[in-house]
Amino acid sequence: MPDTAASLTDQYKAQVTTDIERVTQEREQVRAEILDLQQRLKTLEADHQQLLKLQVALTREPAALVPPSPGGTTGRDLGAEVPRPRSPQTAARAQARRRGATAGRGETTWGEIILAYLAGQQEPQPVVDIVDGVSSAHPARTVKATVVRNTLEALVARGRVQRRKQARSVTYSAAHRQDGADRPEQKQADAEPM
Repeated sequence: MPDTAASLTDQYKAQVTTDIERVTQEREQVRAEILDLQQRLKTLEADHQQLLKLQVALTREPAALVPPSPGGTTGRDLGAEVPRPRSPQTAARAQARRRGATAGRGETTWGEIILAYLAGQQEPQPVVDIVDGVSSAHPARTVKATVVRNTLEALVARGRVQRRKQARSVTYSAAHRQDGADRPEQKQADAEPM
């Protein structure tokens, strides 16, 4: 029996030694890959920061903030400058300028587009159908569900659109107006382009 125990011990030692060598080699290989990926990430982060600076120089608008990488590496870690966050007032002024610029070009506002679409519908529509209908009616514009939903809610608040809830379903339809006159605040809601 003692020979069998010694034999098993020798087998286990040999197996453990082989496993340690295999794991050590694999560890070194993974470390080399990680170092390569970290170098590539640093290069990409630096390129990204340079492109953001170029965008700011070309558009003269503040660049968007760069979210930190999942690994914790940010442009600041790499020695690049990261744009400071804009204050709410600055963001509001920039958005107002953009709205004024697009409205000045005679571009139809989202409120007008959505009201026109709903006016042509016989039944209340869910947001998904409104997005699809507006997308097919205006293929040159990028239509996002969140923009449509926000515009619909603004129109509901101004009495231009009616919202109906049934269980978990929400549908919208154009509000039927008896007086036929638009109030100034309704025109303002329609004048907000997206």
